[in-house]
Amino acid sequence: MSNQTDMPSHPEEDLIHHQPDWFRKALAEAGEDRFVTSEGSRVHYRFWPAKEKNRPGLVFVHGNGAHARWFDFVAPQLTGDYNVASMDLPGMGDSEWRSDYTRETYAHAIAAVAFDADLGPKPVIIGHSFGGFVTHITGGLYGHRLGGIMLCDFRVCPAERAMEWFLGDPPRRATRIYPDFETALGRFRLAPLQDCVNRFILDYIGRHSLIEVKKGEDRGRGPAEESGWTWKFDPFAFEGLAMGSDHGDIYTSLPCKVAGIYGAESKDYDPETITYMKEARPGTPVFTIPHAQHHIMLDQPLAFASAVHALMSTWEAEGALTATNADKVCTAAE
Repeated sequence: MSNQTDMPSHPEEDLIHHQPDWFRKALAEAGEDRFVTSEGSRVHYRFWPAKEKNRPGLVFVHGNGAHARWFDFVAPQLTGDYNVASMDLPGMGDSEWRSDYTRETYAHAIAAVAFDADLGPKPVIIGHSFGGFVTHITGGLYGHRLGGIMLCDFRVCPAERAMEWFLGDPPRRATRIYPDFETALGRFRLAPLQDCVNRFILDYIGRHSLIEVKKGEDRGRGPAEESGWTWKFDPFAFEGLAMGSDHGDIYTSLPCKVAGIYGAESKDYDPETITYMKEARPGTPVFTIPHAQHHIMLDQPLAFASAVHALMSTWEAEGALTATNADKVCTAAE
């Protein structure tokens, strides 16, 4: 996620620049890069196998303008018990750009990864922010084949409070091309804008957010006019993208497990919406991660991983991650 506005900052003494041991150990457990085709375009994802065979699995879905490697340091925290995948949504990261994007485009791509990545018979999808939006749509289309979905800092609202994030925006512009890598990296910002004391994480994901382009090279939106470095996302992906006002109906009828995870200090933590989500699906766990803002996995990566693990363990114990005979018949019919 890139933003040209200066980021507010904590005092320098609060910032953590050096990679702690847990982070270095996590990166040492490198994921395997894979590709799957969805609606004619290649979708990239990373995969970490569980320590034991025949374990359930989950796939992380990133937010607007982000990429799969936002979870490189989270996924290894879960491989003791689960297979883990982390994907690049179409038009972002190392997935191919498309001429058009809809909410269903993203949902089909998520499903293609979930059912390709050795994640067991009933995988769980975990989506953050924009990724939560398209994960919710995926649940509506494929919920009968899923163990559950976790919506991370994405609010489900009834029709009368539905919001469109992209319709009515001014025309999109091509991303800027910077003359060298370090100049580009210096402009990396989180969007929505927030500070993060874990600067070692920002440095890591920032370095994986850039791609080198050469003059005349065509990335899918016409040839580049100059050489340099730019961001790994299609700047026109959200042009005219409609979110829809049916999220409340989708949410109440989801045929799989659901949970909501929010940063306790996030601007998206709205008590009115949280109350609606709890009342619309009684018994659904909706909770906050302390000391986390919108980008939960950056602010509190270990607490976030622990929350995901706890939900996975609960759902597994309840049998939600195991295919029933009815599931097998339904899948065979498709």
